[in-house]
Amino acid sequence: MSGDFQYLVKLTDDFFRQRRVGKSLGIIEEQKITGWEIWFQIEFANFLSQHESSPEWWREWPVEFDRRTEKERTFCRPDFIIRKKGWRKESFAALEVKQNPDPGLCFSYMMKDIKKISKVRRSALDLRTFWVLGVHRRKHKADLHALIDLRFTDAGMEPPYENVVIKYIPNSNFAFSMFGSSGP
Repeated sequence: MSGDFQYLVKLTDDFFRQRRVGKSLGIIEEQKITGWEIWFQIEFANFLSQHESSPEWWREWPVEFDRRTEKERTFCRPDFIIRKKGWRKESFAALEVKQNPDPGLCFSYMMKDIKKISKVRRSALDLRTFWVLGVHRRKHKADLHALIDLRFTDAGMEPPYENVVIKYIPNSNFAFSMFGSSGP
């Protein structure tokens, strides 16, 4: 498991272990609230600003596409770019966030982001790694792993077995999954 991945998993796990986050997810589920990805991003940004590891981070920082592989758009904007203290200056991990109660749909949206980031051009901003975080309803972890494997196989890609994590979110009926790549 890469060091970047371990760090982002720890950050995400610390975030979801906050009692108020589980309670908020309970309200989201009870009230059948949809489109709450922005709520998550704001709460996660607040969390990053206060985390003991003091990461450097930005929301939706523009990253240029490689024009040889992406003909229509010039930039993409990952939900977060994060640099842990001690990482090389101007070297970041990108994190995209998806939410859908249905794990299969959530993983499909996550795969679209994996494909998107494969078109990013290496430039002044060194994206050392890229990860997608999905928040979805709980299922047996074996079933969730099987769904992830299927999404990668359908995309003609090898699943990143060493860089996949699924964790249940305390005090809720949700789980989060994270997977990604070692860079664009």
